[in-house]
Amino acid sequence: IEDKEEKVSRYRGLLACLPSVNRATVKALISHLYCVQCFSDMNQMNTHNLAIVFGLTLFQTDGQDYKAGHVVEDLINHYVVMFSVDEEELRKQQEEVTAIAKMRVADTASGTQKAEAKQHIKIPASSMTAEELTLEILDCRNVSIREKDYWTCFEVNERKETERPLHFSEKVLPILHGLGIDSYLVVKKYQSMEAMLLYLASHVGETKHGMMKFREDRSVMGLGLGLPSGGFQDRYFSLNSSCLRLYKEIWSQRPWSGASETSHRPEKEWPMKSLKVYLGVKKKLRPPICRGFTMVHETKKQEKQQWYLCCEAQMELPEWFATFLFVQHDGLVWPSEPSRVSRVVPEVRMGSVSLIPLGNENEMRRSVAAFAADPLSLLRNV
Repeated sequence: IEDKEEKVSRYRGLLACLPSVNRATVKALISHLYCVQCFSDMNQMNTHNLAIVFGLTLFQTDGQDYKAGHVVEDLINHYVVMFSVDEEELRKQQEEVTAIAKMRVADTASGTQKAEAKQHIKIPASSMTAEELTLEILDCRNVSIREKDYWTCFEVNERKETERPLHFSEKVLPILHGLGIDSYLVVKKYQSMEAMLLYLASHVGETKHGMMKFREDRSVMGLGLGLPSGGFQDRYFSLNSSCLRLYKEIWSQRPWSGASETSHRPEKEWPMKSLKVYLGVKKKLRPPICRGFTMVHETKKQEKQQWYLCCEAQMELPEWFATFLFVQHDGLVWPSEPSRVSRVVPEVRMGSVSLIPLGNENEMRRSVAAFAADPLSLLRNV
């Protein structure tokens, strides 16, 4: 077929006839080849060279002609149209490949590529927890864990100047998928954990209340609480097993009844399970005290609201944070016994061919669907 539009239309029709799993696999493969040829000035693999290599590999032919190569060239050249790839998806793929190329050049120039390769950690999809990742990294670096050493994995955001110690049971892979360009994970000692555990051991119940400095994030339009602009304000907070409440004035009780004043309604309240609490506040906001939190609340409409809290006394910060963790994770703040269960899937081979262990059909379809939606997501922020 000589006419370009007719040829593309015919290809799209054939691809539409494929089962969704097969079509997603073809798209992922051609997406990779398309990205490779975009950097042909560096790797010498233009569309024609890729077609020569992959034509005979992808199609069962006798090798007597170049028909298979022509098909591969067509799929690469018309990848955007055939698979309805929008500009945002295409830009994202090319940026990620560019980042990988820069990383490899930097590693080669510094002579650390071989050493770094030994430090790679395999993260099994949807299974490795923050605790397991921490132990794997400590093992790789031959770091022994001493008594009262509280090593953990932190999510760090350089732009916001915040960090969040991951709970030991949190799955690592979804967090990696959601990290922005200013964020990364780091394993280090959690210096405040011992004080937090001592506080929880001596503290009765799962409540806390007290005064803190408060400021809302006015960059989120329409979410203001009517506070004067430009600074932190004194607010009274009350935390229980279900929510965190903010009061404009001190929450009081009637001494003769022990019941709270029903007319004293909170100015704002947030469900505890929907809050993410980060340690630190941006210096740009000029917090009155360096000890503070950045709190993020995600609504059902995927809208994010953000606030900043600062504690007056030095011990208030770990006490508040310990109570947050205690409530959000049903009292399990730190594991009683370290988990050293290895989740590395052994390689299975048949002769010289490596086999990929697969689960049932539904698991396979979910895996391929996720890969098709974001085939390069594992390489984000490299």
